[in-house]
Amino acid sequence: MKPPRHTALVLLLALGAGSWWLAGNHAAAPSTESAGPAGSPGYYINDATLEQTDDAGRTTLSAHASRALQQDAGSSVALESPTVRYRADSGRAWLMTAQRGTLPQGRSLVDLDGDVALRAEGAAGAVVHTEHLELDVPAQVASTAQPVRIDLPPHSLLAGGLHADLTKETLRLEGTVHGTFSR
Repeated sequence: MKPPRHTALVLLLALGAGSWWLAGNHAAAPSTESAGPAGSPGYYINDATLEQTDDAGRTTLSAHASRALQQDAGSSVALESPTVRYRADSGRAWLMTAQRGTLPQGRSLVDLDGDVALRAEGAAGAVVHTEHLELDVPAQVASTAQPVRIDLPPHSLLAGGLHADLTKETLRLEGTVHGTFSR
């Protein structure tokens, strides 16, 4: 049996007020810390999952991170150890992992940094490795100007950058390209 909606709302408000009171500084001593910039505070979330949906309500982007942090309201969101799942219009799901990530405020981008890997989800195909990757969500493109290594065991390919169209499933390598393919 589900409690009435107003009961759940009252409990939620009471929980919020109790949390605010417990987190507050109830001592009368003046603070020696500066108040910081004016404006609304940001937030942090441990074990966070942030999702984006299309007009039909289907999840197109899911970013899971061990921690998501926004310093000030309206600023970019920093992600620690992100795993990003992206579903292109083609229906193909892509998986990206990194040490750090950023969701820039006001832009439909995901910036990934540090030991970045990109692969088609659920496929035993090629894996792209680089130190930086930018996912442009509206354009459905992943790109980097950093060196990349593409592993398709036992083969490996090195390039100076890449432009991956995730809808057309095409990859354009940039810069000098080196590869090793053997039977």
